[in-house]
Amino acid sequence: MSPAEAIAMLDRALAANGEDVVLRRMTHLGTTSTPADRPGIRAHVRGYRPDELVGNIAQGDRQVILSPSGLDGDLPKRGDLVLIAGRSCMIEAAAEIRVGGVVVRIELQVKG
Repeated sequence: MSPAEAIAMLDRALAANGEDVVLRRMTHLGTTSTPADRPGIRAHVRGYRPDELVGNIAQGDRQVILSPSGLDGDLPKRGDLVLIAGRSCMIEAAAEIRVGGVVVRIELQVKG
């Protein structure tokens, strides 16, 4: 499967079964913090199963799966926020899944 095919498949699945979230990155200048929001990002959001609660994954954490489509290479990172149904969640980990060196999926661990 090519990277383009993998991304297209994920985009179709998120369009059919995902939900809209907002990615937020805070920029800081002196004592002022300003949010930079990217609304309308499709994502699959789910809680972790009990057998997945290992390492720094705790009960109440959630996994958010995103496509790189529409992110223009500006991928979310640890410390950014995801607004899920209006609730702000901190990104604790961001894993990039690659095929042939191309990011085809982003898996986030979020708290909050």
